[in-house]
Amino acid sequence: MHMMMMGTRRNNVRHHSTRKTSLLDILHLQLLLSLLVTTSNYCCQYSFGGSCDSSGSSDHDHYYGGHHHSKKPTALPFFVECLSYSPPLTRSAALSSHYHGRVALKGSLFQTTTSHHRQIQKHSSVSLLPPFANDGSMKRSSLCLHAATTSSSSSSNNADNNITTKTASKKKRSTKKKQPSINNNNNNNKINYPSKKKYSKKGKGTTTSNSSSTSKHNNNNSNMMMTARQYNSQLTKCNSVAELLSSFMEQTTTSSSSSTSSSSSSSNDNNNNNTSSSSSSSSATHLAGANKLNSVNFSTCLHRLARFAARGSYNSTPSTNHHPSNMNTNTNTDARKQVLSDPRFALLVCSMAEMASGVDASTSVRVGNELVLQQWKKEMDNNGGDAWMGMREADDVLNDIVGLSTTGVGVGGGGSDADDKPHVVVSMERRFEAAEEIMNQLSTPQTKDSFSSRECSNVCWALAKLRVAPPSSAFTLGRVVAEGDGDDSIANESHNSAGGGSGKKNSLASRQFVSLDEMALDVVSSTLKVRMQLFEEARKRKSGGSSNGAWIPELSRLAGKVMDLIAVKIIIDYGTRNNGGSTASSSTNTVFNPQEMASVLWAYAKSNRADNALFSTVAAELIRQTGYALERGGQAPRPQELSNTIWAFATAGIRGEQQIELVKFAANALDEGEGLFFGNEFKPQELANTGWALATLHSKRGEGTSTEAIEDDGIVRILRWIAKDIMKRVQSYKPQEISNSVWAFSTVGFGYDESCGTNAHNDYIHVATDDPVGDKELVYETLEVIAENALSRLHNFKAQELNNLAWGFTRLGHRTERTEKLLMGVAEELTKRTWQFKPQDIGTTLWSLATAECFDQDAFMAGASRLNLKHIRSFKPQEMSNTVWALATAGFAPKHIRAFDTTLVPASQRPTAKMVMNDPVTECFAAVASEAMRRPQDFKDQELKDVLWAFSKIGVRHPALFKKVAHHLVAANGRGFGGFSSQGLGNTLWSFAKQAQLSLEVIDSLGDSVKLGSTGRLAVYETSCLDIGEKAIKTLFVRAAEGGVEIGLDRFTNQDLSNTVWAYSTLGLLHSGFFKEAEKQVFKRLKNLKPFKGQEIANILWSFATLNAQPDPALIDALSSYVTSVCSRKKGVVDEYSISKLFKRQELANVAWSCAVVGRYPEELMKILYTGIVGTANDPNRMKQIFRDDGLQQSSIMTLYYVQLAADIEASKLQLALPAGFPNGWGESEGHVRGNGDDLIEMSSSMLTLTISKLQKDVSNTFTEIGFENVLEHVIDTNEIKDEYGFQLPQTPQEFLSIDIANIGQKVGVEVDGPGHFVRLIDDTRKPTNKVTLDGQFADKGENRVNGPTLLKHRLLTHLGWNIIHLPYWEYQSLGGDRVKERKYCESLL
Repeated sequence: MHMMMMGTRRNNVRHHSTRKTSLLDILHLQLLLSLLVTTSNYCCQYSFGGSCDSSGSSDHDHYYGGHHHSKKPTALPFFVECLSYSPPLTRSAALSSHYHGRVALKGSLFQTTTSHHRQIQKHSSVSLLPPFANDGSMKRSSLCLHAATTSSSSSSNNADNNITTKTASKKKRSTKKKQPSINNNNNNNKINYPSKKKYSKKGKGTTTSNSSSTSKHNNNNSNMMMTARQYNSQLTKCNSVAELLSSFMEQTTTSSSSSTSSSSSSSNDNNNNNTSSSSSSSSATHLAGANKLNSVNFSTCLHRLARFAARGSYNSTPSTNHHPSNMNTNTNTDARKQVLSDPRFALLVCSMAEMASGVDASTSVRVGNELVLQQWKKEMDNNGGDAWMGMREADDVLNDIVGLSTTGVGVGGGGSDADDKPHVVVSMERRFEAAEEIMNQLSTPQTKDSFSSRECSNVCWALAKLRVAPPSSAFTLGRVVAEGDGDDSIANESHNSAGGGSGKKNSLASRQFVSLDEMALDVVSSTLKVRMQLFEEARKRKSGGSSNGAWIPELSRLAGKVMDLIAVKIIIDYGTRNNGGSTASSSTNTVFNPQEMASVLWAYAKSNRADNALFSTVAAELIRQTGYALERGGQAPRPQELSNTIWAFATAGIRGEQQIELVKFAANALDEGEGLFFGNEFKPQELANTGWALATLHSKRGEGTSTEAIEDDGIVRILRWIAKDIMKRVQSYKPQEISNSVWAFSTVGFGYDESCGTNAHNDYIHVATDDPVGDKELVYETLEVIAENALSRLHNFKAQELNNLAWGFTRLGHRTERTEKLLMGVAEELTKRTWQFKPQDIGTTLWSLATAECFDQDAFMAGASRLNLKHIRSFKPQEMSNTVWALATAGFAPKHIRAFDTTLVPASQRPTAKMVMNDPVTECFAAVASEAMRRPQDFKDQELKDVLWAFSKIGVRHPALFKKVAHHLVAANGRGFGGFSSQGLGNTLWSFAKQAQLSLEVIDSLGDSVKLGSTGRLAVYETSCLDIGEKAIKTLFVRAAEGGVEIGLDRFTNQDLSNTVWAYSTLGLLHSGFFKEAEKQVFKRLKNLKPFKGQEIANILWSFATLNAQPDPALIDALSSYVTSVCSRKKGVVDEYSISKLFKRQELANVAWSCAVVGRYPEELMKILYTGIVGTANDPNRMKQIFRDDGLQQSSIMTLYYVQLAADIEASKLQLALPAGFPNGWGESEGHVRGNGDDLIEMSSSMLTLTISKLQKDVSNTFTEIGFENVLEHVIDTNEIKDEYGFQLPQTPQEFLSIDIANIGQKVGVEVDGPGHFVRLIDDTRKPTNKVTLDGQFADKGENRVNGPTLLKHRLLTHLGWNIIHLPYWEYQSLGGDRVKERKYCESLL
């Protein structure tokens, strides 16, 4: 049955090859294409994006330093438009070492090759396969071609060819297929397919041993070799892209008597398939170059074409000066666009791809279409129909052919059969057989392995240089898969690159094939698609239409498929070797040499079509080859090879065991003989590139990997080499090499000076070193040398290089006089040539200057001017956040600071848009805010946090921005705080609270024009509710508390804890669970003497006291021990000077007030606090000098009166006292009250800010109606306390206590507690109670708890003999104005 199907299929081939096609005769394609070429100017209106590399041919342009070069390439528009792949099948077929080597790689392990060696010389000899052989029994020749080539002394990928000697396989092919068997060894359950295939080309010619035929065939080979050699010489004389493409077209269309096909006496079947007269064959009518070119020609042509395009020489001879600074980027880009839109280039790539796939060069386009688009389709789908059913996606065609789909859904995403029949799910075994059968008809034994390793590397390099292949993010990788779950498959290794290759298995990571044959057919299907589109373009052009480059998207995918095909061949080949295949591990019979391997990896990294399987395989082979050579005294690896290989790993972002081994190998090679054998051969560029790559890879490393120590050791040893080499010959280092080296040091923290402290951006992983002191000294000396050398030539540094230099010095914490001069020089360069700085350079350079406290106003203004409303969309979130963060840190505030406050500031007092745009800083903040509101989802957690922090830090209120971000964080599908760091969470909450607190400054500045009905703490909370919404602000802080607990408060720094609890207390929000956890952490750290700053201690304790969080008194005791320990001099002496090193006086006053609220007065702590606040000599001027302040703030003086009274009453044994005459001379003291008509009545006192609300007046009237005489705002001053109660307060009279409603005679007071007297328990779900109960301490009332100031005031008034009644505002308001109910309620209180 099987043989009958085969016979039927071949009869169909003969039938279709003789019938008339429904399209124009394909043989006329050459004429049409010529018309297209000559009239379309080879260019279409298509956007390619990006710019071409600016270098010439040397070293692959490996200047990619800079910390922001870890970004991934973006998919070009035309890549996305033509992608239609659906998820491939998860099932897979077996990989085995017996795959035939039809795909274009010479020296394959799948050949029965017994020797393989290569000699490098100027004129090389390469193996030339006889492409004319159509006879299946024709033996493969071992003829050689002496190809005249040219080379560039600086290029690692020139067109020179290696002498390759091979013993060709002499096996006949047979269409009889062996059935696969299951091999259960090693539990792999792989399908084993026949390792050797014999071909009997039925329908192409019969097997014969006729000597005359053989003689004629050998003559044809000789003629072909001579023609190819002459053409290669011709290619080396071409000096532009246009000349190369014209030469290609001329060569593939020229008739030659020597280029004849197989004997005319061949069978009729042969004529029907592949035989054609050379006079009519061309690259347009025949596949794989139409027997006019060989692999060397393709390699040379593509390689030189890519070089010329990179230099911008499409029509003219390139300039001899190839330095990047002398090249026009636009010219390079235009040349590349012209190349990609030239139909001759498309034909060149198609022909190369077909030869690389093993297609016989005598196969016509007609036959290729019949075999691939009709015969295969008919057999696999059994649907019949016309193969010419329209311009369908090549991958859709492949769907129909091999069944890469589930029922009814094609992998290609479209292109179902005309009759909409469901797709047939074809078994992997049948797919394997079908692909093999079709490829047997498209190829001959002589067409396999036609490309050498050098030619493959050149092809990959050229495609990468032209950036024609799409990135894997736009067009997934093609890989051959194994049977079973795919654990050993290439496909599942593809994207397991980050974090040591521990990525998740993903069946969608690649386009999965069952064999190399199937991959080759996939390539051919794309070439046919491109050819069909070229034909349509030519026909359209002939009829008067215009060309639109419709073939370019498929051409791009074709380039990607060719690279995938070569990659899979390498993986299978070397995978067999490294897994104990037929080639011994010690063998020197290799395919790719180290230089070629480095070139291949560069190409795949540059094209972003790399994966872990390919890179690990090649790296293992590179180490094996070089190690083997070194063991036997051979030549050491070239520095450029190692440098380029490590660079490729870094650019591709691939980490894994082989990458670690590569780092170790490079370090060992450098250290061998103290560098005498290898290390001293490194050029500055190679060292700098290696350093950049190592740092990039290290930055991608996850935490807790088992190979950390090995990798760190290798990195440190290599970086030491770089540092020493810079000191030895810094003048030989170009600016980019210097900046890349500094960037590498700083990225891994090599030699980091921790004495300068850490900042928000120094939370990276430092490389481990066995000599931290020595490395710090080495880096210190190196940076000093660099600073002195670079300063004199900063004008030669590009903007990115200046950025990296400043960033590196800043991040390493290098602070010296030379560094200061260097950074000032960078600031001057930024000012002089701002237009040269790209967005990221602007943001990072300003960040560096701000962090290093180099506040050059001109530089900051110049940088800010770039972030304007017109160009802001060209900036990335990180660039925007860095810029505003730097401006805020440096203190450069917008001129119009109230421009965005739509909540509090009337429109008439806000600046116009024109005024905003006239100030660069104001416009910068406006532009960044607009983008953050427009696309908050694009900002990372840290970037979003930095933007919010910058606005709050510099004092700019922007309610719309903060409302948008709040809803983005806590909406139903919001981001949440799951990804925030402890620092990010703390700073974000701090920013929200600070925005609300800034309302007090607005109120002070604008007075009664601010329509806000409250003051003080209540005004802050009310503003936050008006800005964002009460529900939203509560939800935000609840989610943040939960996120913080989930992160673990042990990961919070003291500053993080301080910022976080301060934010809660400022807004009056208490999350009891979070504060209890915070209390445990603070107590633990105080007991263990973990270093705190004075501000952190004061903020934490003040927050607990303000919110009445009821901390354990043991916390105060632990604080006492800590402060005593830290502030003690030798012999335990504590004085003003030792205290001033830890605290400011306002911080000391806040700590003292917190102790009073908690009711805990440790003797040692209280004495230290008083000594620090007022000293021991009653000399306010002396204290100002010691603490470097202008005296005590008004709030601190008020605080001290409360503390003094509480201590006199509750801790009289301490005998604490304020100085005589206090507060005169210690600071200004004044108070004022604000009112607005009926609602507020102004009153003044020395230290109190008093307000009488409408509610307070109504309650007072109600008490009067029931016979309770009272006065409003009864004030108690220090004289009354001294005379009546005997407590010793300063002699200067001060009013600092008041009672809302007081019956002085009965000493009964009523406190009308409005919202400002309470904190909100945001994690308490209990319902409010109906009655306030006082039991020595205030009880919680539902979601409300009295705050710390109210609690302390109540205690003090109670100590003074007053009976205080508290009336919560919501209880009185709930009566609804019913006077009867109100009187009854007030009577119940009495």
